[in-house]
Amino acid sequence: MPRTGKIVAHSHVKDIATSWARERPDLDPLDYLLPIYLIRIGRIADRMGDQRWQKHFGLSASEIRVLFALRRSGGDYSRRPTDLFRALLVTSGAITKKVDRLQAAGLVKRRPDPADKGGFLVHLTAKGKQVADQALASLADSSIFAKDQLSLSRQELKVLTKLCERMLLDFEANPEIGRSFE
Repeated sequence: MPRTGKIVAHSHVKDIATSWARERPDLDPLDYLLPIYLIRIGRIADRMGDQRWQKHFGLSASEIRVLFALRRSGGDYSRRPTDLFRALLVTSGAITKKVDRLQAAGLVKRRPDPADKGGFLVHLTAKGKQVADQALASLADSSIFAKDQLSLSRQELKVLTKLCERMLLDFEANPEIGRSFE
């Protein structure tokens, strides 16, 4: 059952909406509030995840995302660095730094790519797979999006998840957006 009766002394969400409506009455709030809200939700979720991963695994949220990308790849749990930075929407330099830290922690290994003489693959080690599995279970058990944390019903969460999936598919189908992360 969703939480009810929570009293909020000051709502940044209401402040954002009313302030922009006051300052830019010429714009339709439907055109700008969703991106603002999604960015804010993303930052909150990332900060909460970062705190959780640092506490439990000594890793940042961005490092956990690399482990997740490798873990969900299946097979021998390996990907090319290019595949990682495209999947995670970060730069190649950022992936290099994250892989360096994860390798130092024994969570990944670099191995030659048999399909590319000069290239390499990033492989998830057994220890890395274990950490990825524990982190995903932890995320599922104590998510800020859990039923008891939000006023949304389970059905509303399903609908919201499907809508977010559709938005991401639309964005990723747009070549202009896709190129902006390469």
